[in-house]
Amino acid sequence: MKTAERRLLSCILIFLVLFVLFGSLYFVLHESHHNCADEVCPVCAMIAICRNTIRSVSVVLLLFAFLFASLQFLFSLRCSDGADAAGNTPISLKVKLLN
Repeated sequence: MKTAERRLLSCILIFLVLFVLFGSLYFVLHESHHNCADEVCPVCAMIAICRNTIRSVSVVLLLFAFLFASLQFLFSLRCSDGADAAGNTPISLKVKLLN
């Protein structure tokens, strides 16, 4: 799979996740004050499903954000150690070796 195809697929997946998230949020906000006449209300059942979806997606997004932040932190620590050792050469320090 090419890089452009992967990028397109990831953008489509992100769009779908955001669509489901905001669609569920809209449904919960729009139907939260409906008149419940029956004990078995289909609107209340759908609101419960949407709330579970919002909860699940938010937990997954928080886990991904934590994983991304921790990987960035570890990568920055790793790069900072190697950059100092590789950056200090006699040429970069402009040292004349006359011996």
